[in-house]
Amino acid sequence: MSPRKLILMGLSAFALVAIALITGLSASHQPRDAWPTTLELPSTRGLLHADTLSRGEAGHLSVLIPGFTHCPDICPLSLARLQMAWQRLDETSRAHLHPMFLTLDPARDTLPVLSRYLSAFSLPVTGLRLPSQDDTRLEEFTQRLGIQFQRRESEQSHPPEHAQAQASAGEADYMIDHSVAIFVIDEQGRLRDTLPLSQTPAQLADRLTFLLQSVAAAPSSAGVATVNTSADTNADAPATGGA
Repeated sequence: MSPRKLILMGLSAFALVAIALITGLSASHQPRDAWPTTLELPSTRGLLHADTLSRGEAGHLSVLIPGFTHCPDICPLSLARLQMAWQRLDETSRAHLHPMFLTLDPARDTLPVLSRYLSAFSLPVTGLRLPSQDDTRLEEFTQRLGIQFQRRESEQSHPPEHAQAQASAGEADYMIDHSVAIFVIDEQGRLRDTLPLSQTPAQLADRLTFLLQSVAAAPSSAGVATVNTSADTNADAPATGGA
């Protein structure tokens, strides 16, 4: 094949990749419904609606990271990256931004487990958990956000006695492969943007500041939701990767 043809093929491939990237970025910036107004999510702060944390006020955003507490590296790194971006924001921006962590492993990640795990980060992050028996709602919610995940059984990397100890303790040995990103949701439950964790903390902070400014003039939600912290709501919890 001649060098000229190789160059043309390379340019064509580059153009296709560029178009795909531009299309993908443009699509991610188009607000779309992600969190139905009727959907209540159990959390470490009680039942949450899309606008609970904003209390119906315009100009608020929630930033959601999907993951699971048994994740060895990606999930804690993602939360640490968001924490570094958070530290770059001013007080006004922080007051209008609500970090959340959605567990994709509700069978092991109870609300108390999430509370302990998230307390290790200098970030006011709320843990979200749908009941393990309610896989349909978890699947529907993640599909609306564009989160993909699946369970993967771990390879036998531990000695037999360790595996037996896990079994006797009732601890399943598996991982969750999932999408890695920060999902930005406004107080009306619309997905505003999907931010890759490959961005630096400074880039994330700049983008979050821009998104906060873009929703600052948006009309308030019609109804104001409140956090339900009753004992019935959080019966199994106190308030508060694979990958």
